[in-house]
Amino acid sequence: MIVRVSKRDQHEADLLAQDTVMLLEKLGVTPRLDNKQQSRLEANRLGFMAEFAVCRLFNVEPPRLNIATDGGVDLWLGDISVDVKFSKTGSLIFDSEEKFKSNLAVLVTSTSDPECMLLEGWVGKTAFVREAYAKDFGYGERLVMGSSDLTPMPRLWQLIMERKFK
Repeated sequence: MIVRVSKRDQHEADLLAQDTVMLLEKLGVTPRLDNKQQSRLEANRLGFMAEFAVCRLFNVEPPRLNIATDGGVDLWLGDISVDVKFSKTGSLIFDSEEKFKSNLAVLVTSTSDPECMLLEGWVGKTAFVREAYAKDFGYGERLVMGSSDLTPMPRLWQLIMERKFK
């Protein structure tokens, strides 16, 4: 499912990314991963763009700046916690089972249109832990699930709307 991110939301994503990077640099926090293909700023910007795309699909509160941590929760769909993961690889990746703290995760990737995000699909924590496989990307093993193994976004939208209006 492709979602266009508004100019306003793109601007907010840029500001949140700049604020996040500035705070991390001021605190002396080194980048989590050394990525030569993407700046820290761009990685954060794309992450916030992904969150805005999911928020707009479900008409929920947009992301905000969290100083210490978001606790593994990017947004709420009613009482269901969601971790939005942006990836250029097309795979949903968690460092470990313990790092998957939300009820479910949504995988988002970019498209050829810089204003559009592709919401690849979603998975609940239990299913992810059961079906993910370990892979080493060169910095230790991570748990991975391919986008083709995720449940399509229309199904999540349907479940959330049924829950909301029943």
